[in-house]
Amino acid sequence: MKSIKVAALLIGLMLTAGGCNDFLKEENKSNMVSDEYYATSEGYEKLINAAYSSMRSVYSQPWVFCAGTDMYVEGRSQQPVGLSEYQNLIPDDGEVLNFYTNVYQSIQVCNTALYFNDKTASTSTLANRKGEIQFLRAYDYFLLVQTFGGVALVTDRFTQPVESFSRASAQEVYAFIIKEMTEALELVPETTPNFGRVTKRAVRHMLAKIHLTRGYESFGTADDFKTAATYADAAIQGQGLTLSFEDVFFPGNEKNAEILFSIQWDAASLPTANSGGNTQAAYFGPYFGGQGGVEGYPYRTYTLCPTMYTFDLFTETDARFDATFMIQFYQRYYDYYTRRTERNQLNVKYYYPPKWANSPAAIAAWKAADPTRRNNAVVYPYSGTLWEASRTVVLDNYTPSVKKFDDPSAQFGSNTSTRDLFVARLGETYLLAAEAYFKMGNLALAADRINVVRKRAAKSGAETSMQIQSSDVTLDFILDERGRELVGEYHRWFDLKRTGTLMTRARMYNKDVRKWFDNGIDPFMGAGNQPKLLRPIPTRALDLNQGAFAQNPGY
Repeated sequence: MKSIKVAALLIGLMLTAGGCNDFLKEENKSNMVSDEYYATSEGYEKLINAAYSSMRSVYSQPWVFCAGTDMYVEGRSQQPVGLSEYQNLIPDDGEVLNFYTNVYQSIQVCNTALYFNDKTASTSTLANRKGEIQFLRAYDYFLLVQTFGGVALVTDRFTQPVESFSRASAQEVYAFIIKEMTEALELVPETTPNFGRVTKRAVRHMLAKIHLTRGYESFGTADDFKTAATYADAAIQGQGLTLSFEDVFFPGNEKNAEILFSIQWDAASLPTANSGGNTQAAYFGPYFGGQGGVEGYPYRTYTLCPTMYTFDLFTETDARFDATFMIQFYQRYYDYYTRRTERNQLNVKYYYPPKWANSPAAIAAWKAADPTRRNNAVVYPYSGTLWEASRTVVLDNYTPSVKKFDDPSAQFGSNTSTRDLFVARLGETYLLAAEAYFKMGNLALAADRINVVRKRAAKSGAETSMQIQSSDVTLDFILDERGRELVGEYHRWFDLKRTGTLMTRARMYNKDVRKWFDNGIDPFMGAGNQPKLLRPIPTRALDLNQGAFAQNPGY
């Protein structure tokens, strides 16, 4: 899967945001050729590959997944202000439109692949491929319903302009998603020799998340939580977390046993060596004041920086802190995963002592342990007023960088990484099970699932102290544990939206949101004094649609 050069997107499939009356209204003379080609085994496989590849565009930017949450705050460069601060979030927001458009384009590629599934020369994989595409399309709709609420359920392949779409209710969209995912579960295999294709474990993980999310909705039921727990445990299949946390994210180790589903990149599939790749590595840390390109550090936009809440989540006994953040920067970049010997010969340029090693005595001891290489290091002490409030256009290096997505082989640029983006991995599956059991009132099983995650996270000798009791399990604890486990992974806005904690936690921990409250303004309250709990339906989608399609509350 990963090495396949993805074919160009299909002619005539550019489904724009919610409406299609801006299509060229002329005869598409390429249809016959494409119809014949996609009915062949070779052509159909290229169509399947295009459907997988469409997820790259869906995840091309982090804003709808991460901005405006409790964990990430604006740094040196400005985030899309509507998504990061809510006050100015309007239906004309460009990033919301891009996301909406990209997801529907992905859906239309999937619709085309499903259309040709029973028109293709018979192969032994057609049933599997149908299940894979149903999974991808259902997942697209899951992203949409969480973000926008009810949306248009578009399930047909278009060859002519369509000018009118009706809006299904969120309840109807969830019912469609679950139906599609359940059918996919019957069709895809337990395992695959082609890493990256959808398997039953990936479907079970996603069904767990879908039922868990629906359970919080007004039309959800307690059975959703029970079903979520059942699917999560079935996805776990008794597999423990045997890799170290650092090894899960080790460059080149993306095909490890804990990855249930990922979006894949490969150098052979990129248009050039310095464009078209994964952008995840670029967004979660400081720009190095121009030295990155010279000294070899990975490119950082300094746009999404961890909040102090994010740093405060960790304790000294939690190995995930060291595996997640780079707290020592050297005179030049080193491949800290594969060239550790060389790293240990370089002088330290910047040091960010964690909160448990932040006293003057601890910093002095750190320098004394290796004075030749550390004495001249610039030390940025752990401090809410420094690490967070000093993020301005002139202070570039004042916060640790998220390192777990770094790609030592990437060119210096924001979209050059060929590392995979993890959508579903086993560590999160355990936490989904824990949240489902918590909502069922079974705190013992919730603690058990969390403790599997924390046991792997514990530093040597701290395994017992990292364990929790059932009395420790609360929704806030679950969100904190998801924060520790999933820093920088594209889940946080959906986590807070699902659990009804978005407004409270963003106000509490995100300084860009908090500043509005400090000035007497609630940025979440929109038109008609309605809270902005969903993103707006893009104006372009509403303008193009000739049918009745209401805007979301607050806009």
